[in-house]
Amino acid sequence: MAFLFVLPFALFIVLVFFILHKIPEWKGKYSEKLVYRKMLNLPDEYTIFNNLLFENNGFSTQIDHLVVSPYGVFVIETKGYKGWILGGEYSEKWTQNIYGTKFEFYNPIKQNDGHVRFLRHILKSSVDIPFIPIVVFNNDAVLKVFVKDHIVINRYSLNNAILQYHDIVVSEETFNWIVKTIHTNSTVVDKEEMRKHNENVNARKFRTQSYIKNGICPECGGKLVIRNGKFGPFYGCSNYPKCKFTINK
Repeated sequence: MAFLFVLPFALFIVLVFFILHKIPEWKGKYSEKLVYRKMLNLPDEYTIFNNLLFENNGFSTQIDHLVVSPYGVFVIETKGYKGWILGGEYSEKWTQNIYGTKFEFYNPIKQNDGHVRFLRHILKSSVDIPFIPIVVFNNDAVLKVFVKDHIVINRYSLNNAILQYHDIVVSEETFNWIVKTIHTNSTVVDKEEMRKHNENVNARKFRTQSYIKNGICPECGGKLVIRNGKFGPFYGCSNYPKCKFTINK
């Protein structure tokens, strides 16, 4: 009888850990759905792609949303965080402060800039394609981030942020080519592809941490040096201002 009691309890514990592990993923997917629904209100001249995986030469990148328009290609990274969001434009990590508990996460601006670099490689063209990276947080996130050259907004501001670009910079021919090329070079993410992508991400993360541990800038190979800023000392790249990589001390 004791065995029959312990077994269901053990299964319950496993189920609890599984749910706790999956909650961030579920929140992220739900936030992406809300962003997609928001963008459905854009005019018909905007073509929307969701949850795409690109692979090239053993590297991969997963992009939450792409919006192709005559006014540019919008590369959108969605974050399902709430609470206070703190960080700098070129910091390695940002911080979520919720109910006094702090969590660090990779700077989504850097994450999205990586998506843009990958897309520039995939969408090789004689025409310079204008990419506009946007980071979108939930409406109940309080954004206390120091950003000058990037767009970081709450979901309710997304469509206005896109519609502020109204100069035609993409011809109809280039527009059609971009849409076709995205269809050709991407897949909608499934479990197996996502597993491989996560392995690639973890490998890159390990390399980055190894560089930092040895005092090397992971972005340009320069030396990391201690600098003093408004919020105290931090490590910055010796090749500043050409390289603006920073990480908290």
